[in-house]
This record gives sequence, structure tokens and C-alpha cells, in this order.
Amino acid sequence: MESQIAISVVVPAYNAEKVVANCIESILAQTLTNIEIIAVEDGSKDATREVLRQLALKDSRIRIIEKDVNEGLSAGRNSALKLARGEYIGFVDADDWVEKEYFETLYREGKHSDLIVTGYKHDTMDEERERTNITRSVRMGAGCWNKKEDIIAQAAYVDTAKMFAYTWNKLYKRKLILENELMFSNQVLIEDFIFNALLWNRISTLSVVDYAGYHYVKASKDALTQKFLPDFLQIMELRFKYIRELAIKNRVYRGNVKTQIANIYIKHAIAGVVRNCSPQGNYSFKEQYKKAKTLINSKYSKEAIKNAKGLSKQEKVCNLVFKSRQPILVLLFGKTIYLLQTKSKTAFDRIK
Repeated sequence: MESQIAISVVVPAYNAEKVVANCIESILAQTLTNIEIIAVEDGSKDATREVLRQLALKDSRIRIIEKDVNEGLSAGRNSALKLARGEYIGFVDADDWVEKEYFETLYREGKHSDLIVTGYKHDTMDEERERTNITRSVRMGAGCWNKKEDIIAQAAYVDTAKMFAYTWNKLYKRKLILENELMFSNQVLIEDFIFNALLWNRISTLSVVDYAGYHYVKASKDALTQKFLPDFLQIMELRFKYIRELAIKNRVYRGNVKTQIANIYIKHAIAGVVRNCSPQGNYSFKEQYKKAKTLINSKYSKEAIKNAKGLSKQEKVCNLVFKSRQPILVLLFGKTIYLLQTKSKTAFDRIK
């Protein structure tokens, strides 16, 4: 029966024949057994569909949505939301995996909150996924909040901890998603962030579990998080708008919340400068300089410069460079980071 399913785990899969079995098997091995897996095969051109079908023959908890045409990550997730039957909905990307107690820990420690947030392990692997070069644990202290102002304020703290922008490190009360008719947008790169920002304004209870049992794997140099995107800076401004407006609407855009939102904006603005250094952008030095200058003089940059106050070493360095308001300094800083990224991905991940 529907009430017997604790968690519906959604796994979008596109051209994932080499990795999806490892992902699904890690979910099947969970100590929490009353789960269902909704795998969305999104019109893959490889053998992903056949791999999923073979897995489904071995375990009835696997349900497959098969699409003949690739519709994209958001459309796939939205299709799964319509079929989900669990008390909670969780997400696992096809190239990631979870430790065997992952979902039980969240379900047990989450205190039945509307939203349960946890940490993760960031695994940097070689491109063949045969060796893990470095693993970083991302987590924050546990807590539970049931006052609206406190819940909204926590959004900035969770984002600072690099735990806000994803769906795969959270459990969502399915009832809440249905009641508010929430769906994923088609916005590239920050579709998870937008979904979380919209849902965050509707939750009555929030739990953070101090645990890192999800393995986020970065192996391919072609991952979307690394690719050149011509409108990356505009996307980051949109990101800033969503969390800023969430805080303003709920009257918590002040003090540390305001400071942390500004710190985050500056880091992403610099990340945009870094991406503009990619040869894929085909920008001349003069064009890169002009884009850096336009960025620094934007209204959101001016607001962030005014409010930012670095707490970590990384934030202090980024803020120092950005607050100089010197386009050439910001650009050279971005080029330095780009060189670190391209020369040694492992070395860069060590200092992030």
C-alpha cells in the first residue's frame, strides 16, 4: 500500500549505461527497505534502458519511466513526481551512489520534518572512475527548526555550507510538493536551486542531519558544472534574486543572513569570470575585461560589495579581490583559478 512506502527515490538516467547499475544497486542495498525506485530513462542513445530493465527483473521495487525522446532532467523528475507514492521523495543522480544506511539515517534523524537536509561526500575521480583522487566531506551541525523566521534564515547558512543548491542531499515531504503543485523548471544549471527556494517558503519544519552518506562523483571534465555557459553570470544573478527575495519576503534579510548571501554571490560572480576564461567562449582578453567591468558595476555586485564580510579564508580572498572593484585584478584572479582548474583538477579540489 502507498502508506507503506517511506521514500520514493527518483533516479534520472540519460546515457548512463556505465554507471547507473552501481547507483541503483547502492539504493537496493539500503537498510531501509520500504522504498521504491523510480528510474527515468530519458531517451538514452546507449544501453541505459536495457540495464534498467535487467535490474527491474531482479527487484520489484524498481519502476521505470521510459521516454523515447530526451526531454531533459527537469521533465524527467516531474514525470517521476506524478508517480511517486512514498511519504518522502529523494533523488539520486545516476552517476552517484549512496552508503547503505543513507536513507534510514535521514528518515530516522529527520524527525518527520517537511524537509530534511544532510551533507555529502564530494569524490573527485579519474575519468575512467577507477580511482578516487580525493574525497571531501561536506556537512554542517544538526538542528531542527519550526519557526518560520528561523527556517528562512537557515537557507543562507545551508547555502554557505554548500548544501542548499541540490536535491540529492534532501528528503522532501511528498504531500507538501503535491499541495503546492511544485515542479522543476527548465532553467539550466540552477533548476534544483529554484525548486528548493520555492519549497523553502512553504515548509513548517526543517531538519538538518549531520551526516555525509551520499557520494557526489565528479569524474568527467565535460560535466555541466565545468562547462562554459555564455549566460552563466545571468544565471548566477537569477540565483541571487531567488534567495535574496526569499529572505526579504520573510523579513530576515539583515545581519548575518544578508552577509552570507552577499558572500555567496561574490563567489559565484568570480566563478563566472573563471568560466569566461575558457577557450570555448572564444573571448579576447579585451572582451573578458569588458565583461568583468560590467559585472563589477552591476547593481547586485554593488549591493554584495557593500554587505559582504568573509568568514572563511576562501571568502576573505574572494571578497578582497572583488571589493577592489578593479576589473583587471578580478580578471587576473579568475585566470589564475582557471589555470588551477585545468592544470590539476585534484589540486584545485583540495583548496576549494
